[in-house]
Amino acid sequence: MKRIFDLFLSLKLTVTLLALSMVLVFAGTLAQVDKGIWTVMDQYFRCWVAWIELSIFFPSSSQVAGVIPFPGGFLIGSLLSINLLAVHASTFKVLVKGRRLWMGYAVLLFGLLVTVGVVLGWGTAPVAATESDAFWRVFFRLGRGTLAALILFAGCWLLYKQRAGMVLLHAGILLLLIGEFFTALFAVESTMTIREGESASYFDRSQQFELAVRDTSDPKVDRVTTIPRSRLKPGKVLSVEALPFDIKTHQRMTNSNRPIPLDTVPMEARSGYPAYKGYAERLYVAAAREVSGATGERNAPAVDLEFFDRERGTSLGRYVLSIWFYPNFVNQIWDMPTRVSVDGNEYVIYFRNAREPAVSESGAPYSVALLDFVHERYEGTQTPKDFSSHIRLVNEGDGVDRQLRIWMNNPLRYAKRTFYQSGYLPDDAGTVLQVVRNDSWMIPYLSCMIVFIGMGAQFAFSFKRVRKRGAA
Repeated sequence: MKRIFDLFLSLKLTVTLLALSMVLVFAGTLAQVDKGIWTVMDQYFRCWVAWIELSIFFPSSSQVAGVIPFPGGFLIGSLLSINLLAVHASTFKVLVKGRRLWMGYAVLLFGLLVTVGVVLGWGTAPVAATESDAFWRVFFRLGRGTLAALILFAGCWLLYKQRAGMVLLHAGILLLLIGEFFTALFAVESTMTIREGESASYFDRSQQFELAVRDTSDPKVDRVTTIPRSRLKPGKVLSVEALPFDIKTHQRMTNSNRPIPLDTVPMEARSGYPAYKGYAERLYVAAAREVSGATGERNAPAVDLEFFDRERGTSLGRYVLSIWFYPNFVNQIWDMPTRVSVDGNEYVIYFRNAREPAVSESGAPYSVALLDFVHERYEGTQTPKDFSSHIRLVNEGDGVDRQLRIWMNNPLRYAKRTFYQSGYLPDDAGTVLQVVRNDSWMIPYLSCMIVFIGMGAQFAFSFKRVRKRGAA
C-alpha cells in the first residue's frame, strides 16, 4: 500500500499523466477530421479507455488500420485527482492544536456548506428572468463564488497558517476536475422548437434518438410507442409487444446525406441501392461521412429498417428513416413520416430526437408559449444582429404564469434548465431554444474564485516572507 502511495507522490507520475493528456488531446483533435465532435468526446475523453485509430496519424494512407488502447479522459482525470490528493495529504499537515484546531474545522465545515449551497443554487429565484446586462449577471455569480472562497480560506488559514493559499489553490483545481466529471456524466442538451402563437411542452434531446410509432386507429387516443436507437441493433429483429409487427435493422447510420432525388444520383451509386418503400423509393438517403460540427453542420443519423407482419411473417417493406424527415431537425421545413398499414390500421413512424416532457422539480408539467419573435438584421444585409423570443411560461401545478424575454447571451433559468436563444424558423415563423440541464454549471465560477483567492493569498504570504528576508 505504501508503494502505491509513494507512486502517486512521485513527480514522474505527474509528468507522465500530463504528457498522456496532451497526447490524448492531440489524437482527439486529429480524429475530428473524420468524426463528429460528440463521437470524439465519447470515444476519447468521456471514457475510461480510449481506442485510438492509427489511421488518424496517416490521413494520406488507406493501408494503415487498427486501433490501440490508450488511457481515456476519465482515467487520466481520476489519476490526476488522486495524485493531487496524495500530494496534499503528504505535504500539507495541520499545524495547530486545541481551540484553533476546532475553530478551523468549524469554519471549514461552514465554508463547505456555503460551497454546496452555491453549487445547488440556494437562495436563487425559482424563475431566473433574463437580466439586461450580462456583465452584472456574471459579476454576481463570481461574487457568490468569492464569498464561499473567502470562508474556505479563513478555515484553511486557521488550520494551515502560511500554507493556506496553496491548500485552497489545490482544492479549486480538484473541484474543477470533479465538476467536469459530473458535467460529462449528467449534463443534457436539448432543443425546444416553437412556432409563433403556439406552445411546446417537451424537449428534443440533442444527442439521443428514438423510433416513435403512433397508432392512428383511434383518433381520440394518442398512443405512441417509443424505441431507443440503442435497441435497434444491426442484423437483429426486434419484437415489441405493443406493435403488431417486428422490426429488423439492416443498418444504423451515424450520419446520412441530405435527401436528394434518386434519379439525379449516378448509376454506380444507384446500382447497390436497396429497393426501399416510402420516401426512400424516390429520394436517395445513404450513410455519409461524419461532420465535426465546427462549421455549424450537424450529423443526421438514420436507420435502415424492414417491418414484418408478426402473424403472417410477411415483409411490410424496407424503409430508410432519417432524422432529416423529422420536422424539428430541419426547422420544420419538412415533415415526412413513414406510414405502415397492418390489418387496416395505419401506423405513423418517425425517427426523431428522443423527447423529454417539460416537468419542473415538483413533478408538475409546464409549457412555453411563443408570443412574439423578433429578428433584427444589420441594415442592408441579411446578417443577424439580434433575435429574441417573447414567451409565456405556464406551470399551473406550481402557480407560475409569467411573460419573459429570451435573447442572445441572455438566457432564462427555470426548473434546473437554462433556455438560450439559439435559432429561428424560416421566414421568422418561430424560435429554436437551446435547453441545457447542467446541475454543476456554477462549479467553474466557484473554482475560478477559489483558485484566485488561493493564488492571491499564496502570493501575499510569499511577498511578506521576501520582505522580511530583505529587511534582515
